[in-house]
Amino acid sequence: MRETSGPAETSATLSLKQGRSWKWLENATAAISNLSIANQFLIAASVVVFGLMAAVGFYTAAQIEHSALSAAGSAGAARMQISIAPLLRRSGDGTFQFDAQFSRDINLLVGQGPEGQRITNVKIWLADGTTAFAVRGEHVGETLLFRELEAALAGETVVSRTGEDKHQYSQEEMDGAHLEIYAPLVTDVGGKVLLAGEIYLESNMLEAQISRSRAISMIVVFLVSVPMLSLLYLIVRRSGRVIDEQRQTLRESLRNAIDLSIENNRLRVMADNARVEAGKLNERILDQIGADLHDGSLQVLTLVKLRLSDLLSSDDLPDCKRSSLGKLLDLVSMTLEELRNVSAGLILPELEHVSVREAIELALKRYLEITGCEVKLEVDDGIELRVHDLSICLYRFVLEGLMNSYRHAQGNRQMVRCGFNRGRLYVSVADFGARPVLSSAKEVQRARLGKVSQKRRIRSFGGRMRYFPRSSGSIAVAMLPIST
Repeated sequence: MRETSGPAETSATLSLKQGRSWKWLENATAAISNLSIANQFLIAASVVVFGLMAAVGFYTAAQIEHSALSAAGSAGAARMQISIAPLLRRSGDGTFQFDAQFSRDINLLVGQGPEGQRITNVKIWLADGTTAFAVRGEHVGETLLFRELEAALAGETVVSRTGEDKHQYSQEEMDGAHLEIYAPLVTDVGGKVLLAGEIYLESNMLEAQISRSRAISMIVVFLVSVPMLSLLYLIVRRSGRVIDEQRQTLRESLRNAIDLSIENNRLRVMADNARVEAGKLNERILDQIGADLHDGSLQVLTLVKLRLSDLLSSDDLPDCKRSSLGKLLDLVSMTLEELRNVSAGLILPELEHVSVREAIELALKRYLEITGCEVKLEVDDGIELRVHDLSICLYRFVLEGLMNSYRHAQGNRQMVRCGFNRGRLYVSVADFGARPVLSSAKEVQRARLGKVSQKRRIRSFGGRMRYFPRSSGSIAVAMLPIST
């Protein structure tokens, strides 16, 4: 159990840490997104600018360090040629002698030099990598080849540090991080390196100079970055304020536009309601006028007709007066009949609870009673609208259209069509045959007034009327919006 629970607990712990990391990252992202544009720019620019400047600073410091080490290497190689090379001696067979005298001469060199740049160790290597001499005597006679030594045997000057693992070092050398300078010491006529020298130098002064140069470069980079970043921040902050002001202005404009749109919609609805109510009121006024005619003038004319009939039935009436009273009775009867027709057309009690389709059918029936002409009717299926005032409006529109066609294009074939499409009710009155002919200016004016009254009646219900004259007749179309 213990062996299996350990990995599971470790996996759970890692998952928990990852979850916390993601949560922290999300919170940080949300916090940054809530900041202003200027602050977001400051954070992003600080990361970018200081990152780039730090890279430039490190690169500059690395170049300074490289130059310092190259200079130290050249100086060390010169010191070996001046101080160590003259001490070398050869035997009769041409081999180099590393005797006690040579050792005493080299030991005199150890510890010499400026403060912080003294020689602490000297080694001499043969061409095959064998250690020929060492001040402390370590590894003498051993053959050891590594990159720096190979470069020195090839004729190059190489600078390294004792902290880098190349061969065994003493604890003092590792702690002190001395400089190692490898350079050719003796070469033959052909340029082949016969001996390579290695000296250890104290690097306190050099490291201090490198550290100081690195610090100075970083400070310069920082001093250059801060004003530049501050200037950019001020520019972006000013731009951010302008953007914030424009955003606030846009919000206020949007809010005003929304308020105006709401107000316009409210006024449009009020206007539509007022127009519909006006149409309804118009129909009611016509109904009231018809009722007033029926209950007032028609009753009086009926009494007059009855009185005239009583007078004509009298035997004492002379023939001349009887003739005049007869003509007057005929005139009163004709006027009374016309007023009854007008009153019946205004009151329309049969349209009280009928649908739109039934109202159109009643208009066709009324037209048949007046003219004796039948009209073809086409109605789409599913139209069962029951709006009292709208039914009256369409009744009058259809009847007026048919009567206009009968007056000005008598003999044309007539048709009424009713359809519903995309929230609109379409009612058309068409005649086919000959083009309507208006015989006089009075007829033209009467037709124009009829069209105007039709348009006003349709517009009062929020609709539109279009009239299309053609060479073979005419079409009047009413389009009415229907709220479902």
